[in-house]
Amino acid sequence: MYPSQAMTRRALLGVGLTALSAALASCARKSSKPSSTAIAVHGTPIPDVAHNAAMNVTPGSTGAKHVVFLDPGHGGVDQGAIGVTNDGQTVYEKTVTLAIAQQAQALLQNAGIEAVLSRTSDSLPGITAADVTPDGQALTPDGVLNDLQRRIDRANASHAELFLSIHLNANDDPAARGTETYYDSTRSYGAENKRWAEHVQSNVLETLHAQGYTTPDRGVIDDTMLESDSLGTLPASYNHLVLLGPAINGMLRPTLMTGALNESLFLSNPDEASASLDPTMQNLIATGYAQAVIRYFQSSS
Repeated sequence: MYPSQAMTRRALLGVGLTALSAALASCARKSSKPSSTAIAVHGTPIPDVAHNAAMNVTPGSTGAKHVVFLDPGHGGVDQGAIGVTNDGQTVYEKTVTLAIAQQAQALLQNAGIEAVLSRTSDSLPGITAADVTPDGQALTPDGVLNDLQRRIDRANASHAELFLSIHLNANDDPAARGTETYYDSTRSYGAENKRWAEHVQSNVLETLHAQGYTTPDRGVIDDTMLESDSLGTLPASYNHLVLLGPAINGMLRPTLMTGALNESLFLSNPDEASASLDPTMQNLIATGYAQAVIRYFQSSS
């Protein structure tokens, strides 16, 4: 979550794949109504599913190699959303997004799909002194935009077919929880953006629900439904997520591939903040992303 795009402001191809394991190939999409209950974490041990989750994608030949760009949100002085677990630990969005992205990258590469990350450490590649506030503790409004533009440029340079920005949510109401995915409908490939977002949303939820975690389905959301959010530098009429939206002449170069932004859990909810720190939960979310990529390419072939 970018601070200026919090939920309080939201109301904020190709060849067939053969790199699927029997477990993934046999995993049918479930048709169940979204649960209204929270993800159960506090006082309930998370089962050791990391090994099994990793087995959902296995090595194989994909013919022409697919490329996916994974963008773990925030980093460095930009900590993103901050939460507190049930036992009082502080959780930083930037740390969890990187851990999830790295696990998703490993799963995808194991499946023969190239996955490029926007950052690989707790840093913001290309950051300059002008991007940071005088106290050195945060990005300036221009610094936020500059960081997003660098992520966009790296995604375009990777020649990726898919873009996924990985985030965790926050809300003034600590009871808010669940998973949601954003896409932009106004691009020339808006229908593919929506289809990709639907894959992300359904696969993350399917993976969590399969392990008994009934985090609510908050849906797939067109980012044009957002209130105007200029980040302090863009025109007030720009009602898009910068990473997904169209160009602004002289101000913003857009991504050039199908894209979505996922908010998997709410760090402002103590139960979901606790879940986000568990490596097994991170692996489940990463597995949902990997399955979404594979199923997207499968359905495109």
